Amino acid sequence: MNWPKALTAELASRRCIIFLGSGASAGSLSADGSKSPTTWNKFLDDLKGKMTSGDKTTIDKFISEQRFLDAAEVILHHVPQADFSAYIREELVRPKYKPSLVHESVLEIDPKVVVTTNYDDIYDNYCRQGEAIDGYNICRYYEDHLVSDLRSPVRLILKAHGCVSNPSKIVLSRSQYFKEKQDHGNFFKVLESLFLTHTILFLGYSLSDPDIQLILENSNIAAKSAHPHYIAIGNDTDPVLKESYKRTYNLEFVEFPAGNYNALNSGIFSLKDEVLSYRATYDY
Repeated sequence: MNWPKALTAELASRRCIIFLGSGASAGSLSADGSKSPTTWNKFLDDLKGKMTSGDKTTIDKFISEQRFLDAAEVILHHVPQADFSAYIREELVRPKYKPSLVHESVLEIDPKVVVTTNYDDIYDNYCRQGEAIDGYNICRYYEDHLVSDLRSPVRLILKAHGCVSNPSKIVLSRSQYFKEKQDHGNFFKVLESLFLTHTILFLGYSLSDPDIQLILENSNIAAKSAHPHYIAIGNDTDPVLKESYKRTYNLEFVEFPAGNYNALNSGIFSLKDEVLSYRATYDY
């Protein structure tokens, strides 16, 4: 992976926010080594099995077309909250996932702010252990200490779509996102201001992920700037789509062989080395 020197400099000076998607946790393994966190397709397909009513044929169509937000909208309408909470805990808490290589590299890069749309707490727990325990704080979108945290010396993890610690507050569908954005407007206003003032590096996303679609559609990330944002992504993305995202959202693509997550892990490990070397050279 060819990381732009400008991105390395932004990360070294901690002017870059790292945005972690579901792919960042894909390399995590459960405590017994038997499983990894599920993909969006399987997550929604399993959740569909908890429905007490409704037409599953339409949901299957949405999932096959990668219309994940629409599929989630229908599924959640027919799944009792207690069943949803139980599924989240069974899928994301009980396996006791260990950090992935991506998590390890990001922790060493040591950004001031990491934002994640993941519900799992793998990276959260990894940051808050051993010597790092006092150096990290976690702010979920429904909490009100974000500004205080940003003005403090602690490193910050922002949970933009909720967390396994409170399944009732997890954001999965488009309507939930807009509701929570209305109810907790201050958090999202601050988040959008960070998009305007910082470089963003998206790790663990594909352009079909509903999370990144929500973030890009409902933020000011497209504000004119000479400095782009970056996304690590497989090299099978349609060129027309890439050009559209580049023009609309000021996104630069750093590609790896599609489906080769070992290459992604190696690429991020190399980025970590470049950042630490740059930081040492310029005494950041």
